[in-house]
Amino acid sequence: MKVEVNEELMKKLEKLALISLSDQERVEFMRDLSKILDFFNAIDRVNLEGVEPMFHPVPGSRLRSDSIQPSLKREEALLNVPKKKDGFIIGPSTIGG
Repeated sequence: MKVEVNEELMKKLEKLALISLSDQERVEFMRDLSKILDFFNAIDRVNLEGVEPMFHPVPGSRLRSDSIQPSLKREEALLNVPKKKDGFIIGPSTIGG
């Protein structure tokens, strides 16, 4: 699918990204976005007939078996925690104050 990179698309992307670009930045981004889309269009043209899908790009990779393992004891898990209280980790406040 060929996407035309133009002023209209750039203004829509600016709005979606909540950014404002200068005219010079918009020209640079249009050029870069065109190159990126051209690259993906080239990938789309690659013939993959007969190629088996891969779960991992490195052949022969092995994942560990998914088996139940003993958990850390609470005391062990809290050994290196800088702030804790009553067996819980004290993190930064997410509400102003």
